[in-house]
Amino acid sequence: MFSRLAIRRRVTTMMVTMMVFLAGIVSYMNLDMDLMPEIDIPIVVVSTTYVGAGPEEIENLVTKPLEESLSTVSNVENITSVSSANMSMVMVQFVDGTDIDIASMDLRDIIDRTKSTLPDDANEPNIIKMDMNAIPIYMGATAENMDLTALNEMLEDNVVNRLERIEGVASVDLTGGVEREVRITVDPDKLAGYGLTTSQLSQVLSAENMNLPSGSLSQGSTNVQVRTMGEFEDIEDIKSLPVTTPGGALIHLSDVAHVEETEVDRSSLSIIDGNYGIMISVNKQSTANLVEVSDKLNAEMAKINADYPEMKLVMLTDTAEYIQLSISNVTETALLSAIIAFFVLLVFLKSPVTSGIIAMSIPTSIMASFALMYLSDMSLNVISMGGLAIGIGMLVDNSVVVLDSIYQYYERGYDPKEAAETGTKEVTMAVTASTLTTVAVFLPIAFVSGSVGQLMKSLSFTICYSLISSLVVSITFVPMACALFLRKEHHKKEKKSKFRLSYAWDAFFDRLTNGYEKLIKAALHHPVRTIAVVLITFIASLFTIPITGMDFMDETDEGVANITVELPNGTDLDNTEEVVWEVLYRLQEIPEAELVYASVGGGMLSSGTSSASVTMNLVDKAERSRSTSEVCKDVQDMLSDIPGAEITATASSSAMGSFGGADISFNVYGYDSQTLMAVEDDLVELLSSTPGLTDVEGSTGETVPEAKVVIDRSKASLYGITTASIASSLNTAISGSTATQYKVDGTEIDVVIRYDTDKLNFLTDLNNLTVTSAYGGEIPLSSIATVEMGESATAINRENQKNYITISASADGMSGGEAQKLVDQILAGYTFPDGCTYGYSGTLEMMNDAFSSLLTALVVAVLLVYMIMASQFESIRYPMIIMVSMPLAFTGAILGLFITGNTITMTSMMGFIMLAMFVAYMVANVRQMKNAPAEEHAEEEELIPLSKTLILLVAGAAVIAVGANLLVDNGTLIAQALGVPESVIALTFVALGTSLPELVTAITSLAKGHGSLSLGNVIGANVFNLVLVSGMSITVSPFSIPQNSTIMGINSSLVMDLPVMFAVMILLTVPALLKGRLSRWQGVLLLCIYAAFCAVQFTM
Repeated sequence: MFSRLAIRRRVTTMMVTMMVFLAGIVSYMNLDMDLMPEIDIPIVVVSTTYVGAGPEEIENLVTKPLEESLSTVSNVENITSVSSANMSMVMVQFVDGTDIDIASMDLRDIIDRTKSTLPDDANEPNIIKMDMNAIPIYMGATAENMDLTALNEMLEDNVVNRLERIEGVASVDLTGGVEREVRITVDPDKLAGYGLTTSQLSQVLSAENMNLPSGSLSQGSTNVQVRTMGEFEDIEDIKSLPVTTPGGALIHLSDVAHVEETEVDRSSLSIIDGNYGIMISVNKQSTANLVEVSDKLNAEMAKINADYPEMKLVMLTDTAEYIQLSISNVTETALLSAIIAFFVLLVFLKSPVTSGIIAMSIPTSIMASFALMYLSDMSLNVISMGGLAIGIGMLVDNSVVVLDSIYQYYERGYDPKEAAETGTKEVTMAVTASTLTTVAVFLPIAFVSGSVGQLMKSLSFTICYSLISSLVVSITFVPMACALFLRKEHHKKEKKSKFRLSYAWDAFFDRLTNGYEKLIKAALHHPVRTIAVVLITFIASLFTIPITGMDFMDETDEGVANITVELPNGTDLDNTEEVVWEVLYRLQEIPEAELVYASVGGGMLSSGTSSASVTMNLVDKAERSRSTSEVCKDVQDMLSDIPGAEITATASSSAMGSFGGADISFNVYGYDSQTLMAVEDDLVELLSSTPGLTDVEGSTGETVPEAKVVIDRSKASLYGITTASIASSLNTAISGSTATQYKVDGTEIDVVIRYDTDKLNFLTDLNNLTVTSAYGGEIPLSSIATVEMGESATAINRENQKNYITISASADGMSGGEAQKLVDQILAGYTFPDGCTYGYSGTLEMMNDAFSSLLTALVVAVLLVYMIMASQFESIRYPMIIMVSMPLAFTGAILGLFITGNTITMTSMMGFIMLAMFVAYMVANVRQMKNAPAEEHAEEEELIPLSKTLILLVAGAAVIAVGANLLVDNGTLIAQALGVPESVIALTFVALGTSLPELVTAITSLAKGHGSLSLGNVIGANVFNLVLVSGMSITVSPFSIPQNSTIMGINSSLVMDLPVMFAVMILLTVPALLKGRLSRWQGVLLLCIYAAFCAVQFTM
């Protein structure tokens, strides 16, 4: 109906096509561009900074109060936290479907009420919503004739505000800059001589440095505001600040302390292209278009470089470039598909007109897909563009099938209009059904719940939109164009080509056609051999899966190498800096390097000054001969001999990498960190001594040295000294305490009181510190406390208000289930301290939930495919035949990946599905056009000589021997990959592989009318296996029955396997003895028993 209307209303069809094309262009220009689809991740992170506090203090003073408060928020599913030096991070996970914006507001209200219970020196908690697209854009700033202090001031005064004014920018942060402070270094001896303390100095500084309103006075008819001015205007005001001693004397601050404006002690640094610089992190708003923000930033960066030539801004990392590259790749793929389709059709049909029609249909379908994406409020991202790339393959197929059908009628002498109507009508149902079957595969994925469903929804909808668009174009635009343009070639007589190349191609194509025709005849003439070869090849391809390997996404070459430098915990900034400079010096030998920059100690999740990250941007892919991975291997070898440093180099990938990790991983929960660390040491030692378990590691890992000041309360109470006063004195002496802020040119800098750090270089110097008693005397710290050296964890992990550690191990030669049982047996014999429990990591459970949802969607998809094909054919049997042939399409794809060394990824799985759908598509077309007359050839089977038969028998036996070896080896690999005992694989996959010849023989015998031969083959094979095979196996090598699988404490073979065998024999023999025949219901029942048997085996 649509095709007839499109043919008869050609102008209208052309105008509609042009409107669709125009709508697609407009939609493409207005679609937002992001790295990933917008996903409401139900996780909120609460970050709190408390400078100077260790992991235990952070846990007790910050993390625990926040956890108790946040647990009262509704819809909270899980609360985890990490307490490290200076930082507390609490991650609140909500149940799926929670409105994360409302949940964040509830968290803010709870935190506002909890702030008063946190330490005074702790910063205000910061709430961060997880956003997959919240990847900052990093810029770098350097200046040759300017120090970092001046550069930092210039950036804060002139650059940050300009960048923040750009539409779509949320915030701008600086890392690696040098800030200034007013440092008051007190002399402890002079301070004690005057009877003063640092806390008294702090109070004086805070009280004097302020401007206060003092009311207003009337002077005539005018009110005059009165203000008391006391803010410090320069350093001299601070030096000359009068301080009253307890004895009543008046001294100046400079009499007991040295006052100077100096640089803050560095905690981070940035090195950009061989020079010290400052990293600028630009965070975009959640609703902003990343590509547009990036373009505006580049434009503003060019203006800033022109306005301030003494400073240089460069773009370091920009995800927008990768997004634009992905989109350009899809555009190139679409263009290349159109060109290839044009020339392929030109070669086969020898008609430029028909080839041009196909070439025009591809961009039309893509533009229609863009319009539908815009109407659905989707964005252009890696996932949606990947879906469009997958869909491009089917865009060509629909139009080619329709055009080929039209062209066949056209060559028979039909009028172009009549050929277009008849040819399109003939294949419309087949094309529609094949497209709907593919849509039915991908559409259910969009309705999977959770974050996985939101991620896959974009992929699913994009593929469905492209397929529906191609269907509409193939049954409207293609027949209209054929009816319009084929008119010029109507009834042209085919002439023999004068070109040798064309003649050679025709001859080659004729030979290829004849060879294919002979192959089909041979397959039809020898169906048993054909089925056997196909099944053997299919099974062989399945055995290569464990060897081929599986990744989640393909590796992408983005031209960025990430180099991580790890030094022993506690390493100071200067030593880490030396190692980083050595790394940068060696990286100069990499010819592909374009820009190299490094960062030490910067970022919210930084592990301190003991680690650094070096990033190397490579030149464009077209300008280098090596991939990023190859460059990373070279870098890894080049840096491996740097002493004391653990250096890893990896290729940056915006897509998700390979699934990895240990074979077994479990958490130990408790309430005390020290107890958990002791348990970790015990379990790591216990598991390491267990055969089969290797690479046993605990999450605590390396500890950091820690000095503990243990107070003798009885002695301290004699002097009226409290723990708080000792901690305050130590904090002032070591880290310094901020007394007030001093304004310089509109910028506030801290005024810090501290002791002379030159006198505190060693731990023994702590004993020389003095603490002011309640009676005014100075008491040495060594008189009331002792300093002990110890170790503490780098971070303390908690889950649902309980501390935990994670222990992981690799289990060589064992499946995950067997390794878990082994660990359970070991842990059952270990006595955990009171309050300690263990449980396996929740990550595996979350993945299982996600994949079970996808499996449900796949089952629904298969049912929909079957229903659609059954409706098309009006048959229950034909769709079954088609669906049986679909998995066989995977054979070539799997073997191709295996031969080329590629892994099976999510994109290749999508390709498998498209391939299976294409097989169904071709079979459906063949079935639809089955009315064409077929030649009948009744040929007698050739009698094979006895000698040839014996040779084939020996060759078959050799193949069986080799196949048995592969069957055993790969059966073991499959058992390990699936995490099930080998006995389960033996009862299912291996049994299937060894029994397929009996299956083929039985079906062939029935097909040829030899029912007794079929039954005799089944019974004889089972007797042969039970008597001869078992007898010879036990005689050659006696074995024990494995006891690793039990039901109610009894071996599962006795409880289930043997009863199933007896039930099957009764079902086969009793009806046969009574009625003398076997019925279809018995076959269906036997198939159901086998399916249930396999399901139970895999779930045990």
